[in-house]
Amino acid sequence: MLIGILFCLSASVLFGALSYYSVWLEPLDGFAVFGWRVMGTVFIMLLALAIAKQGRAFREALSEVIHTPRSLMIVVVCSVLMSVQVWLFGWAPLNGHAQDLAMGYFLMPLTLVLTGRVLFNEGLSRLQSLAVGLALIGVGAELLRHGGVSLVSLVVMLGYPPYFILKRRLNLCALHSMMVEHLVMLPFGVAILYQKNWNWAFFAEQGNNGWLIIAGLGVLGCMALLSFIAASQRMPLSLFGMLSYVEPLLLFLVALALGESFSEADFITYVPIWLAVGCLMLNGWVVYKQHYLIVSTKARAISA
Repeated sequence: MLIGILFCLSASVLFGALSYYSVWLEPLDGFAVFGWRVMGTVFIMLLALAIAKQGRAFREALSEVIHTPRSLMIVVVCSVLMSVQVWLFGWAPLNGHAQDLAMGYFLMPLTLVLTGRVLFNEGLSRLQSLAVGLALIGVGAELLRHGGVSLVSLVVMLGYPPYFILKRRLNLCALHSMMVEHLVMLPFGVAILYQKNWNWAFFAEQGNNGWLIIAGLGVLGCMALLSFIAASQRMPLSLFGMLSYVEPLLLFLVALALGESFSEADFITYVPIWLAVGCLMLNGWVVYKQHYLIVSTKARAISA
Protein backbone atom coordinates (compact mmCIF):
# COMPACT_ATOMS: atom_id res chain seq x y z
CA MET A 1 0.00 0.00 0.00
CA LEU A 2 2.94 2.34 0.65
CA ILE A 3 3.95 2.03 -3.01
CA GLY A 4 0.40 2.99 -3.97
CA ILE A 5 0.62 6.12 -1.80
CA LEU A 6 3.88 7.14 -3.50
CA PHE A 7 2.34 6.58 -6.94
CA CYS A 8 -0.67 8.70 -5.95
CA LEU A 9 1.44 11.63 -4.74
CA SER A 10 3.64 11.43 -7.86
CA ALA A 11 0.55 11.53 -10.08
CA SER A 12 -0.72 14.64 -8.28
CA VAL A 13 2.52 16.54 -8.85
CA LEU A 14 2.70 15.47 -12.50
CA PHE A 15 -0.92 16.45 -13.21
CA GLY A 16 -0.28 19.84 -11.63
CA ALA A 17 2.70 20.35 -13.94
CA LEU A 18 0.62 19.14 -16.90
CA SER A 19 -2.09 21.72 -16.19
CA TYR A 20 0.43 24.58 -16.13
CA TYR A 21 1.95 23.21 -19.35
CA SER A 22 -0.91 24.88 -21.24
CA VAL A 23 1.11 28.12 -21.05
CA TRP A 24 3.35 26.74 -23.81
CA LEU A 25 0.56 25.19 -25.90
CA GLU A 26 -1.19 28.31 -27.22
CA PRO A 27 -2.66 28.78 -29.83
CA LEU A 28 -3.69 25.10 -29.78
CA ASP A 29 -7.28 24.38 -28.73
CA GLY A 30 -8.54 21.55 -26.50
CA PHE A 31 -9.05 19.10 -29.37
CA ALA A 32 -5.56 19.67 -30.75
CA VAL A 33 -4.04 19.22 -27.28
CA PHE A 34 -6.02 15.97 -26.98
CA GLY A 35 -4.71 14.70 -30.32
CA TRP A 36 -1.07 15.54 -29.64
CA ARG A 37 -1.22 14.25 -26.09
CA VAL A 38 -2.64 10.89 -27.22
CA MET A 39 -0.04 10.54 -29.98
CA GLY A 40 2.80 11.57 -27.69
CA THR A 41 1.63 9.22 -24.94
CA VAL A 42 1.42 6.26 -27.34
CA PHE A 43 4.94 6.97 -28.60
CA ILE A 44 6.37 7.22 -25.07
CA MET A 45 4.59 4.03 -24.00
CA LEU A 46 5.94 2.15 -27.02
CA LEU A 47 9.43 3.20 -25.93
CA ALA A 48 8.67 2.09 -22.37
CA LEU A 49 7.47 -1.31 -23.59
CA ALA A 50 10.61 -1.72 -25.69
CA ILE A 51 12.98 -0.67 -22.89
CA ALA A 52 11.21 -2.92 -20.37
CA LYS A 53 11.16 -5.75 -22.94
CA GLN A 54 7.40 -6.00 -22.48
CA GLY A 55 6.51 -6.12 -26.18
CA ARG A 56 5.65 -9.82 -26.25
CA ALA A 57 3.75 -9.65 -22.96
CA PHE A 58 1.74 -6.69 -24.24
CA ARG A 59 0.86 -8.47 -27.50
CA GLU A 60 -0.39 -11.45 -25.49
CA ALA A 61 -2.43 -9.16 -23.22
CA LEU A 62 -3.88 -7.32 -26.24
CA SER A 63 -4.80 -10.62 -27.91
CA GLU A 64 -6.55 -11.78 -24.74
CA VAL A 65 -8.55 -8.55 -24.57
CA ILE A 66 -9.57 -8.75 -28.23
CA HIS A 67 -10.73 -12.36 -27.91
CA THR A 68 -12.64 -11.79 -24.65
CA PRO A 69 -15.86 -9.84 -25.41
CA ARG A 70 -16.32 -8.78 -21.78
CA SER A 71 -12.78 -7.39 -21.49
CA LEU A 72 -13.04 -5.72 -24.90
CA MET A 73 -16.26 -3.97 -23.88
CA ILE A 74 -14.68 -2.76 -20.63
CA VAL A 75 -11.65 -1.41 -22.52
CA VAL A 76 -13.85 0.47 -25.00
CA VAL A 77 -15.96 2.04 -22.23
CA CYS A 78 -12.84 2.96 -20.22
CA SER A 79 -11.29 4.51 -23.34
CA VAL A 80 -14.37 6.68 -23.90
CA LEU A 81 -14.41 7.80 -20.26
CA MET A 82 -10.68 8.57 -20.25
CA SER A 83 -10.78 10.39 -23.61
CA VAL A 84 -13.33 12.83 -22.17
CA GLN A 85 -11.06 13.49 -19.18
CA VAL A 86 -7.95 13.91 -21.33
CA TRP A 87 -9.73 16.38 -23.62
CA LEU A 88 -11.21 18.32 -20.68
CA PHE A 89 -7.84 18.51 -18.91
CA GLY A 90 -6.36 20.19 -21.98
CA TRP A 91 -9.36 22.39 -22.79
CA ALA A 92 -10.11 23.85 -19.34
CA PRO A 93 -6.83 25.74 -18.64
CA LEU A 94 -6.86 27.18 -22.17
CA ASN A 95 -10.40 28.54 -21.76
CA GLY A 96 -10.37 30.04 -18.27
CA HIS A 97 -11.90 27.04 -16.48
CA ALA A 98 -8.87 25.82 -14.54
CA GLN A 99 -10.61 26.58 -11.22
CA ASP A 100 -13.69 24.59 -12.30
CA LEU A 101 -11.34 21.75 -13.23
CA ALA A 102 -9.68 21.97 -9.82
CA MET A 103 -13.09 21.95 -8.11
CA GLY A 104 -13.99 18.79 -10.03
CA TYR A 105 -10.84 17.10 -8.79
CA PHE A 106 -11.58 18.31 -5.26
CA LEU A 107 -15.01 16.64 -5.50
CA MET A 108 -13.85 13.50 -7.32
CA PRO A 109 -12.14 11.93 -4.27
CA LEU A 110 -15.34 12.49 -2.30
CA THR A 111 -17.33 10.54 -4.89
CA LEU A 112 -14.66 7.82 -4.83
CA VAL A 113 -14.84 7.61 -1.04
CA LEU A 114 -18.63 7.36 -1.12
CA THR A 115 -18.44 4.80 -3.95
CA GLY A 116 -16.00 2.68 -1.97
CA ARG A 117 -18.20 2.92 1.10
CA VAL A 118 -21.49 2.11 -0.67
CA LEU A 119 -20.41 -0.47 -3.26
CA PHE A 120 -17.41 -2.13 -1.59
CA ASN A 121 -18.23 -1.58 2.10
CA GLU A 122 -14.83 0.05 2.70
CA GLY A 123 -14.60 1.53 6.18
CA LEU A 124 -13.55 5.09 7.01
CA SER A 125 -11.31 6.20 9.85
CA ARG A 126 -12.35 9.13 12.04
CA LEU A 127 -10.01 11.46 10.19
CA GLN A 128 -11.38 10.28 6.85
CA SER A 129 -14.95 10.79 8.05
CA LEU A 130 -14.04 14.29 9.27
CA ALA A 131 -12.46 15.06 5.90
CA VAL A 132 -15.61 13.92 4.08
CA GLY A 133 -17.74 16.12 6.35
CA LEU A 134 -15.54 19.16 5.74
CA ALA A 135 -15.59 18.55 2.00
CA LEU A 136 -19.38 18.35 2.06
CA ILE A 137 -19.50 21.72 3.85
CA GLY A 138 -17.35 23.22 1.09
CA VAL A 139 -19.55 21.70 -1.62
CA GLY A 140 -22.68 22.94 0.14
CA ALA A 141 -21.25 26.46 0.26
CA GLU A 142 -20.54 26.31 -3.48
CA LEU A 143 -24.09 25.18 -4.18
CA LEU A 144 -25.54 28.01 -2.08
CA ARG A 145 -23.33 30.65 -3.71
CA HIS A 146 -23.78 29.64 -7.34
CA GLY A 147 -26.90 27.47 -7.32
CA GLY A 148 -25.01 24.48 -8.65
CA VAL A 149 -21.70 23.01 -9.69
CA SER A 150 -20.17 23.77 -13.10
CA LEU A 151 -20.44 21.20 -15.90
CA VAL A 152 -16.64 20.90 -15.97
CA SER A 153 -16.62 19.94 -12.29
CA LEU A 154 -19.48 17.46 -12.73
CA VAL A 155 -17.78 15.67 -15.64
CA VAL A 156 -14.65 15.15 -13.55
CA MET A 157 -16.31 14.11 -10.28
CA LEU A 158 -18.84 11.74 -11.90
CA GLY A 159 -16.67 10.40 -14.71
CA TYR A 160 -13.84 8.84 -12.73
CA PRO A 161 -15.65 6.47 -10.29
CA PRO A 162 -17.10 4.21 -13.04
CA TYR A 163 -13.74 4.31 -14.80
CA PHE A 164 -11.82 3.03 -11.78
CA ILE A 165 -14.48 0.43 -10.94
CA LEU A 166 -14.27 -0.98 -14.47
CA LYS A 167 -10.45 -0.88 -14.45
CA ARG A 168 -10.40 -3.19 -11.45
CA ARG A 169 -12.24 -5.80 -13.50
CA LEU A 170 -9.42 -5.97 -16.05
CA ASN A 171 -6.55 -8.36 -15.45
CA LEU A 172 -3.97 -5.95 -16.88
CA CYS A 173 -1.05 -4.08 -15.39
CA ALA A 174 -1.12 -0.27 -15.46
CA LEU A 175 1.17 0.03 -18.51
CA HIS A 176 -0.71 -2.54 -20.59
CA SER A 177 -4.19 -1.25 -19.75
CA MET A 178 -3.21 2.35 -20.45
CA MET A 179 -1.58 1.37 -23.75
CA VAL A 180 -4.69 -0.51 -24.89
CA GLU A 181 -6.92 2.47 -24.03
CA HIS A 182 -4.72 4.91 -25.90
CA LEU A 183 -4.62 2.63 -28.95
CA VAL A 184 -8.43 2.90 -28.99
CA MET A 185 -8.15 6.71 -28.71
CA LEU A 186 -5.35 7.01 -31.28
CA PRO A 187 -7.47 6.96 -34.49
CA PHE A 188 -9.63 9.77 -33.14
CA GLY A 189 -6.57 11.79 -32.14
CA VAL A 190 -5.01 11.34 -35.59
CA ALA A 191 -8.30 12.29 -37.28
CA ILE A 192 -8.51 15.49 -35.23
CA LEU A 193 -4.94 16.50 -36.08
CA TYR A 194 -5.47 15.68 -39.77
CA GLN A 195 -8.57 17.88 -39.81
CA LYS A 196 -6.52 20.68 -38.24
CA ASN A 197 -3.72 20.24 -40.80
CA TRP A 198 -1.40 19.00 -38.03
CA ASN A 199 -1.27 22.50 -36.48
CA TRP A 200 1.57 23.69 -38.69
CA ALA A 201 0.89 27.27 -37.57
CA PHE A 202 1.86 26.24 -34.03
CA PHE A 203 5.15 24.74 -35.19
CA ALA A 204 5.86 27.75 -37.40
CA GLU A 205 5.39 30.03 -34.39
CA GLN A 206 7.41 27.87 -31.97
CA GLY A 207 10.22 27.02 -34.38
CA ASN A 208 12.52 24.19 -33.30
CA ASN A 209 10.94 24.15 -29.83
CA GLY A 210 7.58 22.96 -31.17
CA TRP A 211 8.41 19.27 -31.26
CA LEU A 212 10.10 19.48 -27.86
CA ILE A 213 6.93 21.00 -26.38
CA ILE A 214 4.80 18.22 -27.90
CA ALA A 215 7.26 15.58 -26.66
CA GLY A 216 7.09 17.07 -23.16
CA LEU A 217 3.29 16.93 -23.31
CA GLY A 218 3.47 13.22 -24.12
CA VAL A 219 6.00 12.45 -21.39
CA LEU A 220 4.08 14.33 -18.68
CA GLY A 221 0.74 12.88 -19.74
CA CYS A 222 2.09 9.33 -19.87
CA MET A 223 3.88 9.46 -16.51
CA ALA A 224 0.93 11.14 -14.77
CA LEU A 225 -1.65 8.64 -16.01
CA LEU A 226 0.60 5.63 -15.34
CA SER A 227 1.16 6.77 -11.76
CA PHE A 228 -2.55 7.50 -11.32
CA ILE A 229 -3.68 4.09 -12.62
CA ALA A 230 -0.94 2.23 -10.71
CA ALA A 231 -2.05 3.95 -7.49
CA SER A 232 -5.72 3.08 -8.07
CA GLN A 233 -4.82 -0.61 -8.44
CA ARG A 234 -2.70 -0.78 -5.28
CA MET A 235 -4.89 0.97 -2.70
CA PRO A 236 -8.39 0.70 -1.20
CA LEU A 237 -10.73 2.94 -3.19
CA SER A 238 -11.51 5.12 -0.16
CA LEU A 239 -7.84 5.76 0.70
CA PHE A 240 -7.02 6.39 -2.96
CA GLY A 241 -9.83 8.92 -3.08
CA MET A 242 -8.60 10.66 0.05
CA LEU A 243 -4.99 11.05 -1.10
CA SER A 244 -6.19 12.28 -4.49
CA TYR A 245 -7.07 15.59 -2.81
CA VAL A 246 -3.43 16.65 -3.23
CA GLU A 247 -3.89 16.96 -7.00
CA PRO A 248 -6.75 19.51 -7.03
CA LEU A 249 -4.87 21.65 -4.52
CA LEU A 250 -2.01 21.87 -7.02
CA LEU A 251 -4.47 22.47 -9.88
CA PHE A 252 -5.99 25.34 -7.90
CA LEU A 253 -2.56 26.93 -7.45
CA VAL A 254 -1.96 26.51 -11.18
CA ALA A 255 -5.26 28.29 -11.88
CA LEU A 256 -4.06 31.26 -9.82
CA ALA A 257 -0.71 31.18 -11.62
CA LEU A 258 -2.59 31.31 -14.93
CA GLY A 259 -4.31 34.53 -13.80
CA GLU A 260 -7.78 33.28 -12.84
CA SER A 261 -9.47 35.39 -10.14
CA PHE A 262 -10.09 34.30 -6.56
CA SER A 263 -12.43 36.43 -4.43
CA GLU A 264 -12.89 36.59 -0.67
CA ALA A 265 -16.23 34.80 -1.09
CA ASP A 266 -14.39 31.83 -2.59
CA PHE A 267 -12.80 31.21 0.81
CA ILE A 268 -16.22 30.00 2.05
CA THR A 269 -15.93 27.09 -0.37
CA TYR A 270 -12.22 26.40 -0.28
CA VAL A 271 -11.34 26.74 3.43
CA PRO A 272 -13.38 23.67 4.48
CA ILE A 273 -11.88 21.72 1.59
CA TRP A 274 -8.36 22.80 2.54
CA LEU A 275 -9.04 21.70 6.12
CA ALA A 276 -10.15 18.36 4.66
CA VAL A 277 -6.81 18.14 2.86
CA GLY A 278 -5.06 18.69 6.20
CA CYS A 279 -7.05 15.82 7.72
CA LEU A 280 -6.07 13.60 4.82
CA MET A 281 -2.39 14.41 5.19
CA LEU A 282 -2.60 13.56 8.89
CA ASN A 283 -4.48 10.36 8.07
CA GLY A 284 -1.85 9.45 5.48
CA TRP A 285 0.86 9.87 8.12
CA VAL A 286 -1.07 7.64 10.54
CA VAL A 287 -1.50 4.96 7.85
CA TYR A 288 2.20 5.13 7.02
CA LYS A 289 3.21 4.77 10.67
CA GLN A 290 0.86 1.81 11.13
CA HIS A 291 2.23 0.15 7.99
CA TYR A 292 5.81 0.78 9.12
CA LEU A 293 5.03 -0.68 12.56
CA ILE A 294 3.53 -3.85 11.04
CA VAL A 295 6.48 -4.34 8.69
CA SER A 296 8.99 -3.75 11.51
CA THR A 297 7.18 -6.21 13.79
CA LYS A 298 7.17 -8.91 11.10
CA ALA A 299 10.85 -8.30 10.35
CA ARG A 300 11.78 -8.66 14.03
CA ALA A 301 9.68 -11.82 14.31
CA ILE A 302 11.42 -13.38 11.31
CA SER A 303 14.90 -12.42 12.51
CA ALA A 304 14.14 -13.85 15.96
